[in-house]
Amino acid sequence: MPAEVKVLIQGCTNADSIAVTGEEKTQPTITLVKDDDFIIVVDPGVLSDQKVLIDALRNENLTVSDINLVCITHSHVDHYRNIGMFPKAKVLEYFGLWDKNTVEDWKMQFSTNIQVIKTPGHDYTGISLIVNTVNGVVAICGDVFWKENFPRDASEDAYALDPVKLEESREAIRERADWIIPGHAGMYKNDRGIEVPVKEPETPPIFGICKKCHREMPTKHDSCRCRHFLCYKCCECGIDCDLCSCSHKIVKKDE
Repeated sequence: MPAEVKVLIQGCTNADSIAVTGEEKTQPTITLVKDDDFIIVVDPGVLSDQKVLIDALRNENLTVSDINLVCITHSHVDHYRNIGMFPKAKVLEYFGLWDKNTVEDWKMQFSTNIQVIKTPGHDYTGISLIVNTVNGVVAICGDVFWKENFPRDASEDAYALDPVKLEESREAIRERADWIIPGHAGMYKNDRGIEVPVKEPETPPIFGICKKCHREMPTKHDSCRCRHFLCYKCCECGIDCDLCSCSHKIVKKDE
């Protein structure tokens, strides 16, 4: 019997526009999976109120006590913040399958209809669930994709640790999945085998606009590392800040 997959809470993020808005808001897509004896919540993440997830489970005639496995797609806090809601559940993550204070290696063929694969790039701890359902294969892949085919190119993921590995992970997902559940949006259909030509933009995309001097910031490197909504010339960090390397610390070539 095929597994069941349902998006409990559709995620969102404005990380792609933080340089303009100046305030990041994010919430992961939280997914329910049922297979064999497993009742799984994937990426319980951050929420305005845990009651939102409790109510979503209630709509499926479930309580937090019914969940016997929590899966974390990668080690970014916006995807695992509420893991403590399920104290009785085992935890599946990159480093193993945890049961209270013991851990063992997980198998790629995790259950009858669920495979676990490593999908590094956005973060080196990335894993994805490949799930066989009556409607085809569903990949629950965290931030391998934030939204439908977005970021368009792996190199445009401002938070990616390794864009080359991220692109390899994306191809692995595209090859396997009929449907993709990304990290911060709803499930979408993957037209695998159909190559859609992508029209290159005539001008490079703008990462953001400085909220102080209003100059364009073509890439994330043109922004202050601590305050993405300011350019490096308008940096307001103290001289003792260990994070940024803006104009009050180094001399830019174009100054």
